[in-house]
Amino acid sequence: MRLLAAIATLGVAASAAPGQAEEGEYGVLFEAPGVEETFYACSACHSEKLVAQQGLPRERWDHLLDWMVAEQGMTELEPEERSIILDYLSTHYGPDRPHFQRP
Repeated sequence: MRLLAAIATLGVAASAAPGQAEEGEYGVLFEAPGVEETFYACSACHSEKLVAQQGLPRERWDHLLDWMVAEQGMTELEPEERSIILDYLSTHYGPDRPHFQRP
């Protein structure tokens, strides 16, 4: 429990570092259609920052979702929600990562 508190404290300190962009309602994720579904599906298990740094093409995001369900215990997404999330990820966090906030 102390380890989790320490990690959370470090995360807050890192996010408040000078020179970094302010985090919005969905953390560092770019606000566009699909951000809400993506944020809540992904941040249930890990930081949205992990999502933002990946830079994967749609096919790899799709495979990664399959892997998370099969190997990590993620709840399988409904087809419509999955499509929304894949559209969002491939548009905003694909290989060129147009909305990845670099330090």
